[in-house]
Amino acid sequence: MRSIKDVNLSSLTTIRIGGIAKYFFEPRNVQELKHALHFAKDNNLEVFFLGRGANTIFGDFDGFVISTRRIRGLRVSRKGNNFLIEAMAGEPLSEIVNLAIKENLEDLYKLAGFPATVGGAVAMNAGAFGYEISRHLSEVTLVSWDGEIYKLSKSEMKFSYRSSPFPEIGMVFSAVFEVPVASRNIREEHRRILNTRKEKQPINMPTCGSTFKNPSGNYAGRLLERVGMKGYRVGDVAFSDLHANFLVNLGNGTFSQVLKIIEGAKRRVFEEFGIVLEEEVRIVESGSAYGRKVCGA
Repeated sequence: MRSIKDVNLSSLTTIRIGGIAKYFFEPRNVQELKHALHFAKDNNLEVFFLGRGANTIFGDFDGFVISTRRIRGLRVSRKGNNFLIEAMAGEPLSEIVNLAIKENLEDLYKLAGFPATVGGAVAMNAGAFGYEISRHLSEVTLVSWDGEIYKLSKSEMKFSYRSSPFPEIGMVFSAVFEVPVASRNIREEHRRILNTRKEKQPINMPTCGSTFKNPSGNYAGRLLERVGMKGYRVGDVAFSDLHANFLVNLGNGTFSQVLKIIEGAKRRVFEEFGIVLEEEVRIVESGSAYGRKVCGA
């Protein structure tokens, strides 16, 4: 196994902000992934699984970043009126979204524009416009922290709003979706969704997507706008002028600026409304909640 040392992670996230990872590796198959996990265990390293970095901002990470980008593959079959879609973890989410549009399938098209991998989307239970990817999830093949391979059915896993059992129980290696053909033409709704994203989200700027989860019965963007965070900036990191819940990098944003603006936003919302915002974006640095030791500690 050939890992790379001291890798700058900024180019591996969509917001283009990142520190240095002590080790970085892109496995191509299960065996290489197992070798990486054994290496991490033998060297007592924290591990972070990375897809396209669409909801991740890195500081310095004195551990092992394992990218899924080379674990690619897509297989499609029919089961009556449903399509069975098996996608590997590193397959771009756009590939199954495009398939859904082509075949006029239910709901998956609502994730159009997400710059994520399939594995990352499942791990965060990605969703938009009232839809979550777990709705049509049928089965997941995972690689556990001890390097074992398991298949779990949807009924054996617990998903909730922007939450899944991953990476707590291991890494998504592949996922199977069973998606019905829609009884109506979904193309017009798909076009409306794309237009909404263009009008209300900074899709042409380096961004991490939604910064905070929506609190129960409310919207994070609305709360942030009401406390003056829309367009607010700290150095080269700002909340977008289009959507107050989207952090953007204006050019040379830094991890410390990210931490400062996020803490400031949380403080303002709590002081005004008594609501504690919870990050949807993953803030990753050594010792953070998102780095896992292979031994399970």
